[in-house]
Amino acid sequence: MSDISEVHVDVWAELNRKFSSNLSIALTQESSLVSKAEIQARAIPIVGRILGEDRNLEEWRRDALCMFDEIFADITCAIYLGACGLDKPAHAILRRALEVGVATTYVWDLPHVFLAWKHHDRDLNFNDMLDHLGNPGFISLVKIQNPAFVKGALIDAAFARSLYRSLSNIVHGKMASFESVLPDRFKHNRDDWRLHLERVCDVERVLLDLWNYRFASVSQRLTVEFPQLRMKGTEDYDLKS
Repeated sequence: MSDISEVHVDVWAELNRKFSSNLSIALTQESSLVSKAEIQARAIPIVGRILGEDRNLEEWRRDALCMFDEIFADITCAIYLGACGLDKPAHAILRRALEVGVATTYVWDLPHVFLAWKHHDRDLNFNDMLDHLGNPGFISLVKIQNPAFVKGALIDAAFARSLYRSLSNIVHGKMASFESVLPDRFKHNRDDWRLHLERVCDVERVLLDLWNYRFASVSQRLTVEFPQLRMKGTEDYDLKS
């Protein structure tokens, strides 16, 4: 009779085979959405690099630039986990990417909030961040600092909240999101894969628009330095729209 360690090895090996099979199938489907998600993800650290090239950037803002690499890593992992059929972990980490992404712009002008978050375990509230970004006084400040921003809002708060709520339902374990009770649990499902990719692209779009509207250097340089954003499949991404 096999000992307990051998049984565990068999379980993990079988799970690995199942998830590897899901990944292989997923990568043959929804190629345009996969390409769009991947291209928009690669644009994220470029935003951080553009902001970091300001020689007069304050030390705490330079410290905050690492958030862009973290968002890129989270979104990349979310795509990978979704392709493996691990929908719930994929959604959880995608929510984290959305939250940290909005936080980049929220803390950019609030050094005391950034330092409290980094050094004193201060939590950031998603609704509070959206309220700040929608404050008329803050929008007036952005219009002074980025003359290319002519819209009435930096972010579609209702859409962002809807995305966050949807992903939060997964994180908080609502019964409607349980997967272990389903007959095809942890198997590849093309509809789920497409829906996940659409959510990834929505999160990316919300964040890329936010940074474009907030930062003049980003609106001027991002598509110049990363023209792939205008390739087929991402042509709806119009920085001046």
